[in-house]
Amino acid sequence: MRFCYHLHSFRLFHLALLLAALAAPGLRADSSVALGTQGAMARAGQTQDALKNGTAASFGSPVTDDRRLFKLRWRLPWVLVGGGGLGTMPFASGFTATSVGTPPGLALLAEPTETGGWSALIPSLAIGEADKLAQLQLGVISSSVGHATVVDRYTNSPDGTARMIGVLLEGNLAGLGGQVMVGDVLDAPSFSAARIYGRPIMWFLAPDATFQPNELDLDPRTEVTGMWVTGLTGAVDAAAPCACDAGALVWMAGWDNEGAFLDNQVVKTIVYLDLNALGASAGAAQRTGLGAHPGVQLMFDAAGFRLDAAGELNAGTDGYQARYFDRLYAIERVSSLGDVAKPKVDVERPASWGYTLRLGGGFAETVTAFIEARDQFPMDVARGGNSGQLTVGASTFLFFFGGAVTASQTGITDYLQPNLLGPGFVVTGEGRVALVANVLHLVGRAWRAHLPAGDSPDDFIVNDGATLGVEVNLDFL
Repeated sequence: MRFCYHLHSFRLFHLALLLAALAAPGLRADSSVALGTQGAMARAGQTQDALKNGTAASFGSPVTDDRRLFKLRWRLPWVLVGGGGLGTMPFASGFTATSVGTPPGLALLAEPTETGGWSALIPSLAIGEADKLAQLQLGVISSSVGHATVVDRYTNSPDGTARMIGVLLEGNLAGLGGQVMVGDVLDAPSFSAARIYGRPIMWFLAPDATFQPNELDLDPRTEVTGMWVTGLTGAVDAAAPCACDAGALVWMAGWDNEGAFLDNQVVKTIVYLDLNALGASAGAAQRTGLGAHPGVQLMFDAAGFRLDAAGELNAGTDGYQARYFDRLYAIERVSSLGDVAKPKVDVERPASWGYTLRLGGGFAETVTAFIEARDQFPMDVARGGNSGQLTVGASTFLFFFGGAVTASQTGITDYLQPNLLGPGFVVTGEGRVALVANVLHLVGRAWRAHLPAGDSPDDFIVNDGATLGVEVNLDFL
């Protein structure tokens, strides 16, 4: 059960504000640049815990370094809130008040339920590891597909929504692999994605190695003949809500190519180029948009130390939005967090360009840290402002402690005099420590948001608060 209380003043954000002020003015959240400052706090709250190590487990959230063969997570579906009423909160939006009696100043909120009222019983189960021989996810699922330019950290049950039964199947051999994802097995048309990839040079020069287990490096030929990887990715929402009379068909397709100059268990040097298309049968996305994503991935892992670095640029025409199917899609397909009157398909997507930079490191899977910056800019500044995000975090095996701070700023239209710390600025922080081994985690979260209250960069109101709770986590091997 997660217990929450609302605080109107705390010193934690003095440090976070300083951190954000030192950051570059352009960072990015994955949303249309046309949204401006609208929905800034809601988006920041949902993306706060998207990049933590597995020892800092958070229910329903994807991670980029979660090397455990078995994971089972579940949370009780109630939230105890006090001090600030039932105002806007980034970590408990979507929960509703119950009739259960509580002491004055407190309220018990319940998680939304569907599917006959038993959706709150759905856990998050994962067996196997991403990019290894095989992986299975059931229930609450979280994953990217390929280089994450089409499907980026998709979560079928974001905080504040009823939990869905999803499934993800992944298999990887030395020369061939694939991935299939269904967001809700009871409503498969609402989101499905698949990718198939291969290493054509290996097919012809070392065909007998094609079906060897992935990542084992048993055959030295696989490193040379596996240098070129090419794949096809598709994602679709066949019944996307829209302003039209009937639902829209929204689709995204991509052709990815990567060159692995070094790709083994010790060092990786990979460059890639994804060419994508996004279209829909109705709404603002009727025209098809095209986008390109060149990027590089680096890794070094030896003597217990692991370093990861990645960088990516992207550019797209009108009608294209990078990572359209992201971790908020299950929410925004119905009602965009930037414009509550519009489903995501009806939000304008002007031509834009952006970047992603990430650096991470760890030792013996016991201490990890990362920093990530993202930014997206409109080609025509008259059609929107950039929407940015900076996240730093760390976790340790000692008491399974983990924490992260995310600072985001939306609606920057004047790049010479950016309104950093003005309307649309949100900073969120989370820290966790294990109470019983790695099973029960004490979780503290806090936020400060500058909500627009006028036309001037100085016109905003402050919304801040904090939550405290307990989450259950089982992972081993």
